[in-house]
Amino acid sequence: MIQAFALAAIGGLIFWLGSGRFGRSQTQAWIDRLRARPKVFAFFDRHHGAFRALAHYVEFGGLFLILYWCWDGWFGDGRFTWHPLRAGIVAAACALAAYLDEVHQLQSGSRQFRRVDFLYSLCGIAIAALIVCYQSVLRGL
Repeated sequence: MIQAFALAAIGGLIFWLGSGRFGRSQTQAWIDRLRARPKVFAFFDRHHGAFRALAHYVEFGGLFLILYWCWDGWFGDGRFTWHPLRAGIVAAACALAAYLDEVHQLQSGSRQFRRVDFLYSLCGIAIAALIVCYQSVLRGL
């Protein structure tokens, strides 16, 4: 039950963040409201792109971890162990979701399909897969 809720939550979050409200110009407008605080404004203005990239890493890395957890809990042994075939299938599903997220952004009217954002999403998926593999090795599974 908790796994289904987590999966619905990450899916909803990805869909919501892919809407027209979170384009570069919209998030820049939020940063521009901080002009009264020059140091805070300078920090966020300088690292705006990094925060946006981080969102892709977290969204799709999180999706990978939740999907892997769901598969392991529903069909596996429940020990969150590394299985390359399972990881590949989950990674492919996450990559498809990342691609569809970029298409969704394109259809929002105010955003565009950016290959670099898709690559950030793929990097997030790869990092999440490495986390699953590494923790499994550390636990001796």
